Amino acid sequence: MRWLFLLPWVLFLLGLTPLALAEPLGQVGRGFGLILSALLLAASASLFSRFPVAFRVQFFLVLGIGLLAFQLALEGALALTGWGWVQYGEAREYTALGGVLGALALGVAFFLGTGQEAPLLPALGGVGTPEDLRRLAGALEGLALRRPLVLVYLSTSAPPERLQKELRRGDLAFQLSGGYLLVLQGSRPEDAAGLLRRLKEGFPLSAYAVERWQGGSLERVLARLEAETLLQT
Repeated sequence: MRWLFLLPWVLFLLGLTPLALAEPLGQVGRGFGLILSALLLAASASLFSRFPVAFRVQFFLVLGIGLLAFQLALEGALALTGWGWVQYGEAREYTALGGVLGALALGVAFFLGTGQEAPLLPALGGVGTPEDLRRLAGALEGLALRRPLVLVYLSTSAPPERLQKELRRGDLAFQLSGGYLLVLQGSRPEDAAGLLRRLKEGFPLSAYAVERWQGGSLERVLARLEAETLLQT
């Protein structure tokens, strides 16, 4: 929506309001530096109005960054006019409100973005490595906080190419030292049962473990899955 694209620029201009009421007689260098930072933040916020996520997530992302731009623009304008240190010294304490509200809006965007409307993580283009798993650990932990993921740990020597053919679109697979970790996005434990049934028919599975992951450390849940497969061998 076009108005969402304009929102950060409106907040940026509101932050410059003191410049319309007084001449720049204060700290010129610091003031222009803050205003330039605010300008870049407003430009970044406007780009997020085209971010491919649900509208509610877009709105709070744009609002949060826009409020931070307002905060910096207001601080810069007060520095230029000298109001924050001369006529209205005590009022400067309240200019941090924009930053606080911006941080809260970004927090809301995070919780909405990791909820049921959160986009699936992109496919890896094949079976990932342990390095790929470590790189995606933070994203997986954030997604699991609000959208439970089904993890399947397989103890098998099957080649990655054959395993990849059995996965659905959106599922992720990582080859580890003792087998494979499958991350089934948007699935239920019943879906994992169907996958395991197909794998048993075509792969030499010595052990497996399944868990519905609802948040927490990826390292800990992986350790539990590995321990469960060791008990089966």
